[in-house]
Amino acid sequence: MDVLQDIRRSRMTRSQVVAVTVALVMILLDGFDVAAMAYAAPSLSAQWGTEPVMLGYLLSASLFGMAAGSIFITPIADLIGRRWLAVGSMFVIAVGMGLSALATDEIMLLVFRLLTGLGVGGMMANLNVFVSEYASDARRGSIIGIYAAGYPIGATIGGVVAEPLITAFGWQALFLAGGVLSALMFVIALLLLPESLDFLFARQPKGALGKANRILARMNRPPLTALPELPKTVESRSGMAEIFHGTVRFRTFMLWIGYACLVAAYYFANTWTPQIIAGASGDEGLGIRTGTLANLGGIIGCFIFSALAIRFKSNRLLFGALAGAYVLFGVVFSVIPVAMGTAVLLGILTTAGIAGFYAVAPGVYTARARATGIGWMIGIGRLVSIVAPILVGYLIDGGWEPATIFYLFAVPLLASAACVAALSMSLRRQGAALPTAPTVSA
Repeated sequence: MDVLQDIRRSRMTRSQVVAVTVALVMILLDGFDVAAMAYAAPSLSAQWGTEPVMLGYLLSASLFGMAAGSIFITPIADLIGRRWLAVGSMFVIAVGMGLSALATDEIMLLVFRLLTGLGVGGMMANLNVFVSEYASDARRGSIIGIYAAGYPIGATIGGVVAEPLITAFGWQALFLAGGVLSALMFVIALLLLPESLDFLFARQPKGALGKANRILARMNRPPLTALPELPKTVESRSGMAEIFHGTVRFRTFMLWIGYACLVAAYYFANTWTPQIIAGASGDEGLGIRTGTLANLGGIIGCFIFSALAIRFKSNRLLFGALAGAYVLFGVVFSVIPVAMGTAVLLGILTTAGIAGFYAVAPGVYTARARATGIGWMIGIGRLVSIVAPILVGYLIDGGWEPATIFYLFAVPLLASAACVAALSMSLRRQGAALPTAPTVSA
């Protein structure tokens, strides 16, 4: 019997649960580290007298780093493995957060936020692949939903601790806390995070058989006598070539465009909502609390997606989430209490949409190209999302009302829904199933 197929059809073992849990905590810290700038922005801009345009660049610096990390660093996981890239990325994040706490001007902070973003970008898509490969078929959609919740959970924790930390010690304390926690997680990942069996079987690096057997032993499975012989066509095709091969090309573009449109709207709301609410109400603390509520909604959205994924297909759930309503936020924005409640709804819908893309994308590619395909999807999305906070800075500086800006960002959500519909039709028309790795028999 095919070992990987048998593992995916079986109940998840303790070893698999531990691997997924470590990945979840790592992505939780990613959420904390990226959101830290949004929570620090009101205090930092007041202390340094930062103009809206420069603040937009500071808010986008980590997003630009995430884009570069996803595009140029994540594909390395298809060559060296999921484990080592995750551990190395965690180290970069710890350094970037620690240096951000020591920044003395906007340019220094911009550079250090860029470094942090590089680490986050290299890790996010890689861990998405890792979790999908360690999950069972029956629980993959649900686990991806729980995994995706790690990001807003981390961002929400950041909002909870931001106000007391910043009030007592200044905005630098928030970055310092993120650096210390990231360094601790680096050590834990180094000790507990295993390599992906899919990677070992598909790429077959030196010592792959021994590594695979040690992982199988922890799953209480018999050892293998040999690794499979890879087809010649698989050996000769690179990860980049696969994501643009045949019908996969169209699906790749639909993933890129759909995800980019979604995260542009998502990061506009997550980065600027605290600042906009603080400006409208004259209360910095209220801005932070509103951002926290939006991220709390994101957590709820991921768990709703996780629960529904047990019964419904992930692509249908994704399309439903994208039908939600940024326009509603614009309509009620002038009523602050109502706007805060609507922030929860927006968090539910947009973060459930991101979880949906994470669940759908791995099934488009094989193990030899999965990190490359998803890394580029997230990277291209980040490149587009970078424009959002910067654009909003210019729009506010030009006198645009916040409600009008929220109307504007309803448009990419509709485009994202259209891309998901086209992707679903392509998969259904081709009768596409999850790509399989080479058969590996015990």
